[in-house]
Amino acid sequence: MPTTDEACEHSELLNALISRQSLLSTNRMQYIVYAAALATQNKKVLQTIQHLVGDITLNQRQDIHHAVVRMAATNAYYMAMHSIDLKSKMTNAMQLAPLKELDVEDITSYYYACIAACLVNNGYSCLNNHITLLRSCDESDDSINMALRLTASVLTMCQSSFNNDYFLDN
Repeated sequence: MPTTDEACEHSELLNALISRQSLLSTNRMQYIVYAAALATQNKKVLQTIQHLVGDITLNQRQDIHHAVVRMAATNAYYMAMHSIDLKSKMTNAMQLAPLKELDVEDITSYYYACIAACLVNNGYSCLNNHITLLRSCDESDDSINMALRLTASVLTMCQSSFNNDYFLDN
């Protein structure tokens, strides 16, 4: 089974999805795919993403970093809290700094990065909240759907990379 061709195929699928979509600006698309790749912690895929969509600015990196790291904490915590019955539920239980203190450059793109990280982390309760926030920024369901498709494509690349490295190449 030719594993290298398959990895290339998944990269080409993401590239085709990126090139065909017209709903998201380049900036928003970059936030989404970088956030998805960072949340998966897959260096090979992150390098492929960088090659496909280009470098991002320091401010974009900081925004995406905040989104991915904050979702790593909140997704796990709030999914657990929705699954168990504890009397000590708190709104800001993780005591994260308010978003306005983070000096986020593009709040809408930040929310897109959050939904990408949520999808990777299976943080569905947080995912719904960030989709609501995107809708409050006048983002269409079609644009949000495209973000989910881009994220799923990155996840496919990561799964293929893992399979190639630890299953098929041995």
